Amino acid sequence: MNFLILNGPRDPRAAAYPQYRGTYRAHPTYCDAVPEHHELNKLFFWFLEEGGELGVTHDLAKTQRYADLLNQHAVPRRRRFEIVEVTKDDTCPEAGTELLGFDLSSGYNNSLLWWHLEPATGVSTLPAPIQELDNVTRRFYSPQLNGYSLFQAAEIASECLSAMDALQKLSPNLYEGEDLKPNFSVTGVYLVASS
Repeated sequence: MNFLILNGPRDPRAAAYPQYRGTYRAHPTYCDAVPEHHELNKLFFWFLEEGGELGVTHDLAKTQRYADLLNQHAVPRRRRFEIVEVTKDDTCPEAGTELLGFDLSSGYNNSLLWWHLEPATGVSTLPAPIQELDNVTRRFYSPQLNGYSLFQAAEIASECLSAMDALQKLSPNLYEGEDLKPNFSVTGVYLVASS
């Protein structure tokens, strides 16, 4: 099982899309409001060791305890920390109970959907055929995003990723500075009920 402990937007640009609940959201940080030896900060160091750079944990009990403590002690935020189970494609979750949707995610960390498929910066400077293909792709797939800026069906998410990958091959760096496939994949995002 792969779990993420996530909160609101990860960076200022992402704050423009508060409805997004995929993988590209804020991870927990060290809590200065409690002593270093407090259970909350001990679990933060466990989180760093267990989750590494991507923040993926595997121990549900510790993950739930850490999220509970974060929500009790952390500086107030617009959203509470939540636990999501992430899966490859449409693989069924083991602990997640509510499907939030399907993200196009790299390493359960980055996402191609956090910006709600709005026009990428600099698209207007690209050749007209690329602009038109990008526009058609966005007009077709944007309305299929659910209230969390995720796709409700893995098949639609996969088709969108293929379309974006094809466009990026025609116009490198259109969406990301790396190849989309195989770096990005369809990722199921399931809410895990709090303990």
